[in-house]
Amino acid sequence: MNHIKARTILGLTVLLLFCGGFWTMSSSVSAGGGNRCSDHCADVYKVKKDACRLIPFKTERHICERRAKEAKNDCKRRCR
Repeated sequence: MNHIKARTILGLTVLLLFCGGFWTMSSSVSAGGGNRCSDHCADVYKVKKDACRLIPFKTERHICERRAKEAKNDCKRRCR
């Protein structure tokens, strides 16, 4: 039962961080300078990695961070 509560709270937190990242990203992308596409990828990666840091279990946290980095690399490949 406790595991289900933790997973629910974690899911909601990740969702809020992810949506908050998109909200802040919309204003920073048009700031100019740099490559907008790769800046977008880096911003999304930072939000996902921050969400991963909230995971209490080390192995699951590392898996989450690895997936976030893979998603960033895929995003950057699409920019080219």
